[in-house]
Amino acid sequence: MRTVKIVHFAPFAPFACGLYEAARDMVVADTRQGHNSQLVDVGVTINREHVDGAPGKIDERTGSKIVSASPDVVWQADVIVAHTGIPDNWIAPCQAPIIWVMHGRPRACFAPEYGGKGHSYSLLANLAKWPRVKKMITFWPHHVKYWDVIVPSEKLVCLPAPPIDETRFCKDGPSHDFTVMGSKWNIVIAESWREDIDTFEIAHGAIELAKNMNNVKFHFYAMELELKCYEYIFSALRELGALGEVWARRMNIEEVYRSADIVLSPQRIATRSVGEALSCEVPVIAMEGCEYATYPMKPDDPQDVCRALTKAIMELSYDKEAVIGRVKDASSNFQLGRIGAQMTEIYQSLV
Repeated sequence: MRTVKIVHFAPFAPFACGLYEAARDMVVADTRQGHNSQLVDVGVTINREHVDGAPGKIDERTGSKIVSASPDVVWQADVIVAHTGIPDNWIAPCQAPIIWVMHGRPRACFAPEYGGKGHSYSLLANLAKWPRVKKMITFWPHHVKYWDVIVPSEKLVCLPAPPIDETRFCKDGPSHDFTVMGSKWNIVIAESWREDIDTFEIAHGAIELAKNMNNVKFHFYAMELELKCYEYIFSALRELGALGEVWARRMNIEEVYRSADIVLSPQRIATRSVGEALSCEVPVIAMEGCEYATYPMKPDDPQDVCRALTKAIMELSYDKEAVIGRVKDASSNFQLGRIGAQMTEIYQSLV
């Protein structure tokens, strides 16, 4: 097998950006496959202000050291992997083929543009026409029928799940301490809010469960916006004695997963939060149709969310080993070895 020189372009943002975490895990997966894989920092946007990227930044979590490279490394690249936009002058003179990773959801790209904000959907449609863009990757089979409207079938590639570094997201390691909350069951909600999905509806399912169970706490993470009217929901949970921790984005979220009994997600697809929790051997309740969910539910039906939570708690109480067995089976789909091998086939086909 030929060693391939790969250059990934992404914002360098450990703990602060799911897109970076996925790009970082793909670099690690490449390296474990024996490739020469590097990451170039394209910068980040903070409060609508762009902050330029820079070489020399270091991420050495789990012993896999990544140092952001200079854009000049692209001259030695066999393949470019774009996770976001790249300045034209960085890649225009270079002839390496491009793989574009579509981290966003189709609706989250389409709806803002249709409403007059941004142009993400049209950008992807135009990128799909570039001869130099050889492959466009999604991690979610549910999205294929949406993307194939604007991406030619010979370019569209679906990998079955996003990459999750199982050396970081695993059941062993430091754990967050929920014992001070005084609850037997600790349920974590950790999905970021997006244009097309949020945690408003499943929070009402949490309220329904709390009405009938007094030893449960719900812990909310990724609450990065001002709480505003969400305070009404938290007040309802607080009055029922069921409100746990409320955080914005949190470093070392794997420590939280290890202490959770259940992760509750509104997602129809296996996002990183779903895969990370499963990799830490935590059951996940997610929307019907999420192929890796331990328990399905209808997020817009509070009673059905409550039903799924009740079923999960009952089964964990009486047959936890069987539940965790299903979790382990699902988590194997996210491991870097599997993703790395699939990407290697793509790289070899291009070089």
